[in-house]
Amino acid sequence: MNMYLRKLTFSENEGKAIEWLIDNVHLGKINLIVGQNSSGKTRTLNAISELVEMLLGGRNIPKIHGKYKVTFITGEEEVLLDFEYDNGVILNEQLIWKGEQVLGRGADGAGWIIYMGGKEHISLDFGIPPKQLASYAKRDKLQHPFLEELHEWATNMRRFDFSGNLGKNSYALKSVFTEDEIDFSDTSASLVPVLQYAMEEFTGFRDQLISDMREIGYQLEDAGVVQYSEKHNPSQLDRYAVYTTEAGLEKQVTQSDMSQGMFRAFSVLARFDRYILKGKTGCVVIDDIGEGLDFSRAKLLVSLLVKKAKSSGIQLIMSTNDSFIMNSVAIENWAVLQRNGNKISLYNYENSREIFEEFKFTGLNNFDFYASEFFKTGFSDQSEE
Repeated sequence: MNMYLRKLTFSENEGKAIEWLIDNVHLGKINLIVGQNSSGKTRTLNAISELVEMLLGGRNIPKIHGKYKVTFITGEEEVLLDFEYDNGVILNEQLIWKGEQVLGRGADGAGWIIYMGGKEHISLDFGIPPKQLASYAKRDKLQHPFLEELHEWATNMRRFDFSGNLGKNSYALKSVFTEDEIDFSDTSASLVPVLQYAMEEFTGFRDQLISDMREIGYQLEDAGVVQYSEKHNPSQLDRYAVYTTEAGLEKQVTQSDMSQGMFRAFSVLARFDRYILKGKTGCVVIDDIGEGLDFSRAKLLVSLLVKKAKSSGIQLIMSTNDSFIMNSVAIENWAVLQRNGNKISLYNYENSREIFEEFKFTGLNNFDFYASEFFKTGFSDQSEE
């Protein structure tokens, strides 16, 4: 793995009635974020997604007050990105790379950055638009290679909202694509271009995808892209759709007739497999993993994704409030969110190691660790009685 997200602190509208605070969330390489509805799971994942968009320059700086303090790990060393914004402009920003500050800027867009293009590292002044992060605006892989690594992390991040349609309702008007026509980061777009291009790009892709679907309980024999038409809609005769064929059924089932859960799993696995085959080792975020699947297939899907992430070096961040999924992931990989008013706090193996270790002696299942709130106090309540 090149770079992965280690810690996140985020605040929004600090000191106001609508304040949000995500307080020092620690993350590992495999993470299952658990918590009740409205506990802050999706809000935490949104904070990561919004950070990515700002690092890519694809999002205007929000017209509210906000702060980010983010720690990454690259190799064995830390990278700290710290910035604050208000009313659409950056107020301050600093980047500390492996123990050395390499960038600093203030509210007027003026700042400095370390130049690494020559034999010596020197500090250069700059003036940039105040509505952009310097971490984006000053990218130059020769002069400032540390920014390129940060940009690559943002570029390689993938976000799946498993409760959404993940392209189920989107088709294509052709079946031949070039790579620059496809936005692989848009996981809600049509799956047709991704699937078709991946099958042409990698000879074993189709077989791998079929094998993965069988592993989670769908006995597929074939999958691909087919011309699709609706009898009573002649204006759309030239559409193309994803199809699957299951064992014992001769008929090709197009995406419109697949169950929502099956298509979501198929879409995630297709995109995940191509990501791995391309050699990507970035961050993959999946909100509401398993939504729409029966509990058996949901557990199998989570186990398969964890196995793939571990073997390929991907940082995997999933969220759920499903007890069956919780029981299928080791609590060492859990991140339990608790919301107190507008503050979101996290308990995990790193900051509550003793309690997590104590749980092993209770004989309870993983869901009880969460439902009983054992993660907060361990055996301490009993010992105080």
